[in-house]
Amino acid sequence: MDFCDRYSRHFIRQGCNSTIHARHYLSGLVGTQRRKNIETIENDVKGSDYQGMEQFISSSPWSHRALLDDVARGADEQFGHPQEASLSIDESSFLKKGHASVGVQRQWSGRAGKVENSQVAVFASLGRGKRYSLIDFELFLPEQWAQDPERCDKARIPEDKRQYKAKWELGLEIVSRARANGVRFGWVGVDSLYGHNNKFLNTLEDRGEKFVADVRKDFKVWTRKPAVSIPEKPSGQRGKTPTRIKLDQEKNKASLLKVEDLVGKHFEKCHQVLNYRQGAKGKLCARVWVKDIWVWEGRWQSAPRKRRLIVRQDESGDFKYSLTNLADPKDWQRDLYCQNQRFWIEHSFHEAKSQTGMAQYQVRVWQGWHHHMALVCLATLFMDETKERAQESQPLLSYRDITELLDYYLPRRHREEAEVHAQIKKRHATRQRDIDRRRNKRTGIPPDLNLTK
Repeated sequence: MDFCDRYSRHFIRQGCNSTIHARHYLSGLVGTQRRKNIETIENDVKGSDYQGMEQFISSSPWSHRALLDDVARGADEQFGHPQEASLSIDESSFLKKGHASVGVQRQWSGRAGKVENSQVAVFASLGRGKRYSLIDFELFLPEQWAQDPERCDKARIPEDKRQYKAKWELGLEIVSRARANGVRFGWVGVDSLYGHNNKFLNTLEDRGEKFVADVRKDFKVWTRKPAVSIPEKPSGQRGKTPTRIKLDQEKNKASLLKVEDLVGKHFEKCHQVLNYRQGAKGKLCARVWVKDIWVWEGRWQSAPRKRRLIVRQDESGDFKYSLTNLADPKDWQRDLYCQNQRFWIEHSFHEAKSQTGMAQYQVRVWQGWHHHMALVCLATLFMDETKERAQESQPLLSYRDITELLDYYLPRRHREEAEVHAQIKKRHATRQRDIDRRRNKRTGIPPDLNLTK
């Protein structure tokens, strides 16, 4: 109750108090029901009302942004730190049928491992050691959506949100917003989707941010600083004076290699064996090599950038490659720790999807989707705070444990046989209306036209 009271002001507007619906919805998200949409929440949470919660999620005027900013500050109070905490940026997808849900289209879905009809969003997780929490997100709006005003109108997308932005641009917005909210973290962790984008990494660096970015094996790096310069204009030659930076072929002694090839040359004789995390069966060890390298592309109009390449080979034999601009403490164990911290955003997604209903929503419009996700982030923060309070007495407490405890302590609805049958009948009537509407849409028959005799 104290936790809910801290955030209840976000659901109170002049002439409208939605705190009771917020409590009911959150109670459903942290319940043990397999699916956690509005319908099952109504069946599970005592005193909840379907129509009230549906309006609260889909069209109530409370600000998901204000709530998320507060969630970010709450997470920072728990485990933010200017050196030891990290802000992990990653995307997650949500499989969908049809074409009406906001932002949905056939696109790459990491969850399915292939191109599927789905929604995609960029998320941020604040983590420190094994402690972590989802604190922010941005829904990815594909170009086809941004160029279709009618489709945007139907999904009720605000006018100022209808422009296309690449995922890396959304990631930069999230990082800037975290700083504006006073969130403390020492570096930004990203996967290879962002690590292969030098514009993203350079922009982070230009803004004063440190990063640890995964890259693929074909990412190319320079073994030493390449010699680049603006060519001099030969005397007597007509035309414009050169202004573009180019590689000086005569002075350059650096080699451009794929990280896979560079590792193949040096890893076996230069690596160290270090442990990087405590697993369920003991310490996890890896072979590690760290090397100073340089990054520069021919189209850049700036100097080469010095990076550090972190290479890890797990017991499975698989390699993981990362670039960082963190200060070099000559401590490979520290580099390995920072590289491994991105593991926890994947864990955040798993916990949120399996225990707090992250992917189990049934909303189509912009506001409904953002309201649901903001409440999921609030639910995960509650879980993380609960785990922290119980750390000394119950160090192994999990999200699943907490949902089972709450299922006992929170007021749950007990239904009689007649009520169960009534709920089933209600669901069948809703499904039949949807079937009739789709059939009439295909045949061109108005849904209210009675053709029976």
